[in-house]
Amino acid sequence: MDKIYVRRCERYTLWEASKPIEVDIEKLRKCAPPYKGDSTEELMEYLRDYVLYNYEWAEINNNIYGETESYELTMAESDNEIYSDSRNSIADDWIEVGIPNDEYRKTGNFESISSSI
Repeated sequence: MDKIYVRRCERYTLWEASKPIEVDIEKLRKCAPPYKGDSTEELMEYLRDYVLYNYEWAEINNNIYGETESYELTMAESDNEIYSDSRNSIADDWIEVGIPNDEYRKTGNFESISSSI
C-alpha cells in the first residue's frame, strides 16, 4: 500500500415541511374526479392519488378550486422549511481509513478499508 488516507464522516437527518395549505373539502367535491370521502384517511388517499405533483389536476380544476390554490395544493413547487436538524442534538460521526477511488461514488469517491463504527 503506497498511500493511505483518513477522513471524518458525519451522518445527520433534516426534517422539513411546506407551509400548511388549507383544504376546501366542498370545492374538492366539485373537482374532477370529485372527492367523495368523509375521513382524513380518504382525503389523504385522494390527495396522494389525484392531486400531489399533478399539474394536470390543477389545470382541469383551477376554475373550481382557484388557479393559485389548485397549483399550491399539488405541492409540486413547495418551499420547504427545516423544522428539525439532528446535528443540533447528537453528532453521528466516525472516521474511515482508505483511499480515494472514483468508482466508489456512493461513498463520496472513497474506498473505505477500515472504519471506527
